[in-house]
Amino acid sequence: MKSFKLVLLLSLFSYSAIGFSKTIIVTDIDDTIKKANTMGGIGGVWHFLRKKPYEYARDLFNEIKANEIALGEEVGFYYVSAAPSYTFDAPEWLVKNNFPIGPTFLKTSENGGETYAYKYRTIKTIIESELKKDPALKIVFFGDNSQHDAQVYFDLRANMNLSNSLIFIRDVSTEATEFDPKLPVVKLADVTYFFSEVELIGNPELTFMSKKLADNITKGYKAESIIPMYTLDTLVDRLKKICERKFTIITKSVAASCKSQAKADADVYWNDYYSRY
Repeated sequence: MKSFKLVLLLSLFSYSAIGFSKTIIVTDIDDTIKKANTMGGIGGVWHFLRKKPYEYARDLFNEIKANEIALGEEVGFYYVSAAPSYTFDAPEWLVKNNFPIGPTFLKTSENGGETYAYKYRTIKTIIESELKKDPALKIVFFGDNSQHDAQVYFDLRANMNLSNSLIFIRDVSTEATEFDPKLPVVKLADVTYFFSEVELIGNPELTFMSKKLADNITKGYKAESIIPMYTLDTLVDRLKKICERKFTIITKSVAASCKSQAKADADVYWNDYYSRY
């Protein structure tokens, strides 16, 4: 009888330890959850100032939160951006657009510096603090490949031995999506890249995704509105540069020819993507 009680006690302890572990979501803002056109250079300023959210990312974040709470687990969100703090009020923007609330970190004159170093340092401090409270911490990273998110998350996972972590990267550079066998694909190992949220439907790590959200994502995909049109411009620019690398001297006629071909190919790839799912 005593041995049975001991087994039962240990089982309850084990269940409690698992049930009340914590998950944190560490996410970038610009071009991860906010449409900013960071690949667009000066031309992206207008989009940056609009500050429109990726609605499906917002809805996914809220479902992550609801799922963790339903499992009896604690959940926290951290928003880490390399955008200068004077560009917008991040906490206000998150509230206005109904994102889960959490601490926000933007660059200032005191904590700034090169983007990779700033993000690595800031996120490392967050994780170290959380690990002290919960060594079994689960971490879910969200970012994009316009700058350094993927590499920062990848390096943190390796250097901090974060075996209980996932990385999701939005392909805003158009380099991680397979459009054509002739085009190079740039990916890091064990990182989930997605050109749009439709690729996340059925993901084994996101089985909690509701039918309503999956249907909304599919609807946006079928309407061809799920990806900002400025991403098509990014694809054109990428293809144009690839074309120009084939020439020793870039004349006006070469540039014009490459641009024309890039637009034609980009349209084909764009339409093909919208016929896949």
